[in-house]
Amino acid sequence: MDELDASQLQREVESLKQQLQTNREKSSVTIADLVKWIEEGVDKDPFLNADSLRSNPWVETGKCVLL
Repeated sequence: MDELDASQLQREVESLKQQLQTNREKSSVTIADLVKWIEEGVDKDPFLNADSLRSNPWVETGKCVLL
């Protein structure tokens, strides 16, 4: 922090003020909604649709969920 001048510090303070005003949700709430949204779109996803998978030679054989 010793290397920062007054204008850099002011920008940092403004950035932190904006971050404090941002509403945040807990991951325990949003992850469940995200997984539900993804599962609802599987049929429309060209990378996950079973018909498209048959003609794709590079398709993965296993399934994976990362969160």
